[in-house]
Amino acid sequence: MTAKFSGLVLLILLCLSFPATAQKKPNPILTADSLATGNYKDVLNSFFQLAFDQLASPDKEVRFTGTPFAVMAKLDSTFLLDKKYLESKTLRRINYQFALRLDTAFKFNGFSSGIKYALINKRDETVSQAFLDMVLADTLAQQLLTLNTIIGGKISAISPADVQDKIAAEYDAFVTGAKNFGGLSQQLQDTILAVMRANGNISKLAGILVNNKQFNMAKTADSVYQDLKANFNKNALLTIGVTDTTYRDQFVFSNVVFQAEFLKGVNKYAKSRNDLEFNARAALQLVDDTLNAGRDLKRALFSIEPAFNLVFKTRTTQKSYLELKFSTAYYRNVSTLYVGEERDRFFLNGTIRVRIMNDIWVPFEIKYDPKNGNLFGFLNVRANFRALAGAAKQL
Repeated sequence: MTAKFSGLVLLILLCLSFPATAQKKPNPILTADSLATGNYKDVLNSFFQLAFDQLASPDKEVRFTGTPFAVMAKLDSTFLLDKKYLESKTLRRINYQFALRLDTAFKFNGFSSGIKYALINKRDETVSQAFLDMVLADTLAQQLLTLNTIIGGKISAISPADVQDKIAAEYDAFVTGAKNFGGLSQQLQDTILAVMRANGNISKLAGILVNNKQFNMAKTADSVYQDLKANFNKNALLTIGVTDTTYRDQFVFSNVVFQAEFLKGVNKYAKSRNDLEFNARAALQLVDDTLNAGRDLKRALFSIEPAFNLVFKTRTTQKSYLELKFSTAYYRNVSTLYVGEERDRFFLNGTIRVRIMNDIWVPFEIKYDPKNGNLFGFLNVRANFRALAGAAKQL
């Protein structure tokens, strides 16, 4: 049997099928990660994103972002299997983008393209040894693994073979979540409780099962996995990239931006309902110097923007539904100044990001210039869509 790659249900823990019973692993996660913040998806997208930026301003943009891995998996579903998935780590670290610039009348005014690479990505739990070590170190995961190992040994010793197969199939249904503890035969319930009580490391589980006949091992394991994954996805992410914009009346490479962006959860391992992320972006923008004849990229603008993103999550699903991002931005013109132009400028920025559907975000950006008292507002839309869901189901 060709095993499907899985980052779900505690990896080793819910490979939990008894050896006598063949079991397929669940499909990999192929959608935009529902537990990830909207801010995170703007830094590095997992598969595809369609963005509509500055809808109410004279300079609008429609942008498509994707990954080479998503394209390859769409064309060849074997990229979703374990070996090719593991070998495609670099492809999953890359984002490419294409965008159309529109003027006030929604007419074509330019084209931009870019590429981004995750130089550091400690959030990819699907191929991380560190995440596997975290899972195996979890107390409840260790208890369930111990229980499974001991019960497996006891079932292997049962005879005759037809009785062993019957009990193995019943226990496999318990392990995979098809049956709750109370739905098992009394013989198997008593065996599981006896094993727990005889082993000090898992004796506390016996009390849980006695008091909760609806105990479901697969749901419990998945809950542990989701908690660990949520914390793991707060690790450091550092991307570097370059974009270029060609305007309708200008030359190729008329606006080139080199940028780096860092993202990390602040309250990692906290049990609080809400999250806090630190986000910092640095960029160097090169544009044409209109004081010189011809076309060049001699005007340079450096910027840095540190920010904190406050994330509000639902109580049951832990999905973020509202994000408030606060930042300060510093811009420095490192080239020759034009008449009346300032060398340094500061802005106070805020972004209110609302989740209106599972994969659709509406960020409203506010930029304030303290020195000149100017206030700017930009309305954007982000749609993370699931082009690979069908391919996953075919595996």
